[in-house]
Amino acid sequence: MVAPGKPRWRWRWRHRWFVPAFVTLAGREFYFPALISVWHVEPHGVDALQGECKGTRWRWHIHHWRIQWNVLQRWRRRLLTRCAWCGGRDTKSDPVNCSVNGILRPRVKTRWWQSESAIAHGDCSSVEHAHRLCLCENPGLSHGDYGQCAFCGKFRAWRHVPTIPDRYLASLPEGSRIPAGKQEWLKVEWAKVRAEREAASEGDTHV
Repeated sequence: MVAPGKPRWRWRWRHRWFVPAFVTLAGREFYFPALISVWHVEPHGVDALQGECKGTRWRWHIHHWRIQWNVLQRWRRRLLTRCAWCGGRDTKSDPVNCSVNGILRPRVKTRWWQSESAIAHGDCSSVEHAHRLCLCENPGLSHGDYGQCAFCGKFRAWRHVPTIPDRYLASLPEGSRIPAGKQEWLKVEWAKVRAEREAASEGDTHV
């Protein structure tokens, strides 16, 4: 809906080469996704801020471009890509768009007719992460307060203390998703964890 006082017909043109993805016409909003994405790939795999193209106008380096066809990528994801955790399909309401790339599940480049690797549903990504998390009471981490545990072989981030949601998700069978009856409970528990971390962070700043 158009806000009171706003023009009924609106077209925002901010740049001569820019067309907005969201356009409001006659009170209705339409979405026009990008057809292609142009990526500048620095030669020899060097970071763009450190490589030979540093300080130059990369738009003129046509030989460094990598063109991504967004429409084809969306169709590939919808028809071919499967969740790396549960094996489910990509849908509009349940997209497979979260990377689960890591040491135990490295992402590899696949053929265009194959499923993308190391990519999962949003909730599957949370469950997969919990299964990789070290839950030991007294872990033997490789870097003191983070790294790989010498006892369980799993990993823990810097100063991370396993939470109630972490332990619950880790208890789910491998390849399973979060039950519908537990989703609201998890949201409440995650909110408590965020509030505790924010309070602890504020306490550290006042010390």
